[in-house]
Amino acid sequence: VLLAGGRHRPDRTALSLDLPRPDLHSDVVNLLDQFILQHVQVSLIEAKLKSAPPAEGTREAQVELKLTPRPVKADAGDALPAYQVSAQLSCRSDAKDESAPRFIARVGVEAVYQQINGDPLDMSAFSAHHGSLTRQLYPLLQQELRLLLVRLGLEQVKLPFDLPARVEISDNQTVEVSGSVH
Repeated sequence: VLLAGGRHRPDRTALSLDLPRPDLHSDVVNLLDQFILQHVQVSLIEAKLKSAPPAEGTREAQVELKLTPRPVKADAGDALPAYQVSAQLSCRSDAKDESAPRFIARVGVEAVYQQINGDPLDMSAFSAHHGSLTRQLYPLLQQELRLLLVRLGLEQVKLPFDLPARVEISDNQTVEVSGSVH
């Protein structure tokens, strides 16, 4: 959501998670109970400003978060698995109004999670529940994206600071986050 002039407005921001659809009858698993963040590295910083930001006015922007897990090749002696998660956060405004800024900004990180307890979790189980990592990865991405938007002169773009503790995945795999914009 783009807010200018220091105004705050409650709104709904859609975050789309690139997650496989979990079994509706399975228990919700918080992977942060069994995995630690072993390594994180910024892997993508990309921006394109198509038109300059206006001095005033309220505009809409789309925010999207995508997570893609994959296994990390284990050493023969490793009893518990590790997984790499590619996470990308993008924000875009393709307003048709010529007075509105048109831009796309995207940041990404590569995160490695090492399982530290419990029975070894296979790739399908990790993939089914990797959405539980969003509350740890989103603030890292949000900070990088916020700094990138400021460098583009888009200080008026206000991103949510946090996500809900539990995300619901709809049929189209979109998570809706609502509340006041900070």
